[in-house]
Amino acid sequence: MTFKLSYHYLIFTSNNDVQDLLIFGHNIDTWLIYVLIFFGLTSIGFVFVWFLGFLGERKSGKSIKQPWE
Repeated sequence: MTFKLSYHYLIFTSNNDVQDLLIFGHNIDTWLIYVLIFFGLTSIGFVFVWFLGFLGERKSGKSIKQPWE
């Protein structure tokens, strides 16, 4: 019984299927915006950490080696 209920609640094929459904009090359009913001912030964080590592290796004076060297 629980599986059938959760199947109809969680499974959808397009955004139109959950147009009026609220998940934790927000509609699907709001959640899509939150996901885009989250992915944007994590991408900026990844690039920032990579850039700091690159600057640290350049300042160390050693030549930058490839992982296979």
